[in-house]
Amino acid sequence: MAPHISMTYVDEYGRTTKREIEVEPQALLADYEAIMTAFVAAVTPMTDLGLLRIDLVLDTLISGFAVTADANVDVGATFTGFITDGDGKKASHKVPGIKASLVSADGSIDVADVTVAAYLAQFLAAGPFKISDGETIASWIRGILDR
Repeated sequence: MAPHISMTYVDEYGRTTKREIEVEPQALLADYEAIMTAFVAAVTPMTDLGLLRIDLVLDTLISGFAVTADANVDVGATFTGFITDGDGKKASHKVPGIKASLVSADGSIDVADVTVAAYLAQFLAAGPFKISDGETIASWIRGILDR
């Protein structure tokens, strides 16, 4: 897939629509930012809609992975943890299509399981990802199969 920008527009009634436009590969992120800024300047006088967001989507060198037999997007799991410096507040993170082998008979998921813990560690304070609003997790409490 070639690099592209994805724009989310909104109308007066709060309805949204998305459009994607392929862009020429650029050498630097600053170059992509420049063409996105130029696009916004050019499209603004063309539409009555508001622009909620514009996202840059780049190709990746990491390949995807194959679907597992009996995979189901309707089956997911929710993990709950204490927010770092959150005074006991909790946050949750959902994982779609959770593997049945990670789920216990009672629907719980062991957050200390090697596979689960390795994934969830990426949302701890030392990890590269945030849950939302820049929050990280101090410790994971539980995982449960969604209904």
